[in-house]
Amino acid sequence: MYVENEASAIVKERVIVQQYEIDNTLVERAQQGDTEAFGELIEQHRSKACDWAKRMTGDPHMADDVVQDALIRAFMHLGSLADTSRFLPWLHRIVCNQANMRLRRGGPYRKERPFTSMGSAVSEEPRVDWENLDSILYHLARTATDAAVRDQDPQENLLRKEMYETIHALLHCLTPKERGIFRAYFFRQLGPEEIASMYRMTTGSIYTYIHRSRQKLRKEHIRVALGLIPEKGECGLIRSKVLQMPEWPGHISVKSTFIDSIGRMLAAIGDRREMAELMGVSSFAFRMKISDQTTFADSIYIFDWRRTLQTFMEELGYKITMLCGQLSDSPIPLLGAVERFPVVLPIEESVLPFIRKYIDLGKPVLYFDTQASKPYVHEWSVIYGYDEEQQIVYMSDQMLPEGKTLTYDDVTYNPVRFAAGIDSVLEPDVRPIRISEQKQQAERTVRFAVNYARNGCDYRPMTSYLKYTSGLVAYNRWIGHLRNRHVVPNRYGLGQLSAVYAEAKRYASLYLRSVPFEGEAMRLTLLASDAYEQSAEAMEQLSSYVPFIRSSEMLLADMLETCAVYLEQAKEFETAAVGYLEKALTFIREEKGCKYS
Repeated sequence: MYVENEASAIVKERVIVQQYEIDNTLVERAQQGDTEAFGELIEQHRSKACDWAKRMTGDPHMADDVVQDALIRAFMHLGSLADTSRFLPWLHRIVCNQANMRLRRGGPYRKERPFTSMGSAVSEEPRVDWENLDSILYHLARTATDAAVRDQDPQENLLRKEMYETIHALLHCLTPKERGIFRAYFFRQLGPEEIASMYRMTTGSIYTYIHRSRQKLRKEHIRVALGLIPEKGECGLIRSKVLQMPEWPGHISVKSTFIDSIGRMLAAIGDRREMAELMGVSSFAFRMKISDQTTFADSIYIFDWRRTLQTFMEELGYKITMLCGQLSDSPIPLLGAVERFPVVLPIEESVLPFIRKYIDLGKPVLYFDTQASKPYVHEWSVIYGYDEEQQIVYMSDQMLPEGKTLTYDDVTYNPVRFAAGIDSVLEPDVRPIRISEQKQQAERTVRFAVNYARNGCDYRPMTSYLKYTSGLVAYNRWIGHLRNRHVVPNRYGLGQLSAVYAEAKRYASLYLRSVPFEGEAMRLTLLASDAYEQSAEAMEQLSSYVPFIRSSEMLLADMLETCAVYLEQAKEFETAAVGYLEKALTFIREEKGCKYS
């Protein structure tokens, strides 16, 4: 007998352990949004919940309503259950709280009957359908109103109002599309495949929407658990935010939109920089690259975006985070620059949270826009706001002073994913240069300018047919395209190239006038500045001759020859400028040698 009892006890213990493990797994799955797991969990313990409610209320009808309310509250709070092994005691506490809430009104029913005891009155007051969102909200709203009118019980009114506003706050923190998918999945119990068919989306996208909705609701769970119920009309999550951007008149803006957009980002956080400094320190004032095929404008964009941005921002004293990618199964513009980016899927959640994060922190986001306004094809811009309700972002555009909007889908399906946000100011001992040490920074910039002019860019596309020439020899390539009767120069590209590089050389001149060199080094640098200015003037002549516009005008032979002459003049002056800078660096090295000798 003792052996049998011991064996029976062991079996019971194993069953309890097994049930405990099943419950634990079901709770974890339910917290991850698995409604089947939540339903199975409730099915296993519903009878226990009913027994608890009956013992406390003494009435089976009231107990049924108590359990229904408790299950709604359990669903809302499940995300706040830290210890999944404590599910049963946690559910017991919720049932007890709901029962006490009803009993505090003065006994069974008092003046309000539970829905399950209405009998013939059901036709006048329909039974609540706990599987239907509208029915739940109607029930909560009506009972809250009835409690206020019939009972004049402030505490009961507050508790009902709390549940009503809690559910409203949870669901209305979702966008209309998220809310529709959430309702279909959680309340109508439709499968992802059915919902995907309804919305003409992929099943994977439906899972993404459900996951994103759960992330938002989890934040609301925390508010609810702490008793931080939103005020009427308030949403617990930020639904929209538009940053007040500083004025950016035309005389400040530059055609190198990579630098222009960074300047806007910095100005938005209170760091106003002269454009000459930004163009010089970034080295964009000294760059020039030409396609080996013809006068395509794509050469302006072919550089290492990630390394260049990170290095430049470190020079300015900032730490940044970048988001990069190229969309799969989509034509990729500027392949020579984007080919090293990881292949990504068009999933909204992989890019929109990044943008919202920085906007919520009051910081605009650098963004590469492939839907830029004409005459541009694609450009860097700044995203400075978003609206969850309308599913749009607010952003700058080189041709639209008032800015524009893009839909979330536009951002998600952008074939080139490139976004960056400013995280923080670098600590002094981490910065490559202290801000006060401008001379060292200027020396590095001048050294880059000379090296780039002599040796070209060190970034090379991996795709074999994409080849570019950079530095001073880029002039030879450019002139060769114009004088080679076997090459058809691209009219649009020629206009953009000349406009961008004419402005760059103008800023090279302005930057060099500001560097803190001394003595002979400064004299030579000023001569270089004058030479860059003359190079800019020659290039501006070319730009005015072939303006940067969309045009079907043919480039005749005499026009091409005139352009080639302007380029020869620009090359002559820039070659002289580089020579002066080389000599300036020689004097700087000699000064350093004297100091250390």
